[in-house]
Amino acid sequence: MQPVERDVYFEDVRLQMEAKLWGEEYNRHRPPKQVDIMQMCVVEITSRPGKPLFHLEHYIEGKYIKYNSNSGFVRDDNLRLTPQAFSHFSFERSGHQLIVVDIQGVGDLYTDPQVHTEKGDDFGDGNLGVRGMALFFHSHLCNKICKSMGLTPFDHSSAEKSQLDGTNKLLKSAQTVLRGCEEQCGSPRVRTFSGCYFPPLLSRLSETSSADDNTSDGGDSVPCSPQFMPCSPMAIPSSMGRSPGAFTSMYFNSTDDQERYSYSNTNDNQGSESGEDSGYPSERRSEGDQHDHVDGRKMVASSRLSANFVVGTPQMESLTEEKWSFYHSSRAHVHRSSCVATEMERLSSSLLEKKIGQSVLGKVHLAMVQYHEAGRFCEKDEPWDKDSALYHLERASMCGELQAIVALGQCYMQLPHHILADVELEDNAGNKMKGFKYLIQAAKAGDRHCMILVARAFETGVNLSADRKQDWAEAVYWYARALDMCDDDEGGEFDGLQDDPRHLVLAREAEMYQEGGFNLTADPQKAGDLFTEAAEAAMEAMKGRLANQYYMKAEEAWAQMEVE
Repeated sequence: MQPVERDVYFEDVRLQMEAKLWGEEYNRHRPPKQVDIMQMCVVEITSRPGKPLFHLEHYIEGKYIKYNSNSGFVRDDNLRLTPQAFSHFSFERSGHQLIVVDIQGVGDLYTDPQVHTEKGDDFGDGNLGVRGMALFFHSHLCNKICKSMGLTPFDHSSAEKSQLDGTNKLLKSAQTVLRGCEEQCGSPRVRTFSGCYFPPLLSRLSETSSADDNTSDGGDSVPCSPQFMPCSPMAIPSSMGRSPGAFTSMYFNSTDDQERYSYSNTNDNQGSESGEDSGYPSERRSEGDQHDHVDGRKMVASSRLSANFVVGTPQMESLTEEKWSFYHSSRAHVHRSSCVATEMERLSSSLLEKKIGQSVLGKVHLAMVQYHEAGRFCEKDEPWDKDSALYHLERASMCGELQAIVALGQCYMQLPHHILADVELEDNAGNKMKGFKYLIQAAKAGDRHCMILVARAFETGVNLSADRKQDWAEAVYWYARALDMCDDDEGGEFDGLQDDPRHLVLAREAEMYQEGGFNLTADPQKAGDLFTEAAEAAMEAMKGRLANQYYMKAEEAWAQMEVE
């Protein structure tokens, strides 16, 4: 519609092919109805000025329907189960790294999808990142396909569940019939490979789902993008001309695997759902269209063959059960649930500091908070749902999202906070105890501002929860950690000492060591050294008069040591 960079054309093809891979991964789990995404290509007209580019794909005959969008829209006049289950599946099976949305097409032959990724910096302007994931889950209520495939419900507040009651009634009217043989998401019986013999389609998505998982299995990193099972080069041509579904089944090594996992039988699909909505796109195609579709798959397969296989290479040996168990165990960490309780179990297996900010699910819940606060989920003249926003803020904190932990601590402690600034909680002892625990959690996770708040509370007793006592040893510990982090980061963007300059913090430590008490043994030598360090920091801050005062206090502390 408007001029774009040439790379955008290829980025769109890359996006659609990535979605196609996830469609084939979905089909391997034996859903009631299979899905497919149209193949797409870029045509360059070299004879025209500027060598313009065009997108090209087969025409889809039939009634074209948009089932969901990249911004949370779900069609409610003809609600279908498969498109929503496919989107949910892609989120869990990718380990929360992406979600395929904007599902549209004829039957379950889709085109022009959108992919939201964790970083949100690829796949064009339609990639809304975790915000797009939040928009999907706000309107998604798990249906019977989700449940049969072992997908877990996303956590919604009571008010949000009430809003989805209408969707629940529509789900019951859907005509899809479960076959009872659906495979659980991540099932060891579903042979999904990240084989080294198939090129990584997407370098940015062919990585493990998080940096901390790289060494979790003690082996090589495992791509999160679904790849095909490696097969011998001689086996590929023999399986190309069977049917549109043969493109999926041809990646299996043995005849047993093909019979067990092939989805080329469209008759089985037809019997799985009543109504005219077909289970496979070939049912709506003419004979000529089917021929073109197979040829297109041949063309893509041929290009992969020439780029990645050497003719005459000895055939790869069939995988034994032992080898398959190894492959599956190496990918077992990729699948992740949409439920916070399960995510907490995963996070609890490692140190908190290493898991802070590592949960995409936590970022999705934080995005839900921001959408609620911005009024995205309510009518223009209606108040936004503060209870639901607080609910998701707590879920985000459970997943280790540092911003949520800090905001909850400040909110419960009646301190100024930027997230949910209009939310005021009751000022009572219970809330203060809860808030102080959040502040300590944030301090342990490395938030320097919370370190200062915790240290000051232990030093002065102000804002200290009822279950704790004034403790100068704790205060000194947290002041020292805040100073150490400031030194490491050289006063970076999120410097927690901006309101408490370095020389003032050092002086507070020195005063506590000079006086002693509250579980801290007096140490004049330490006090004098800290006063001297505070004086030097004050000189750097152009506070000469204050520096002289600190030098004098250092002399007094050392004199006290001589008297003792």
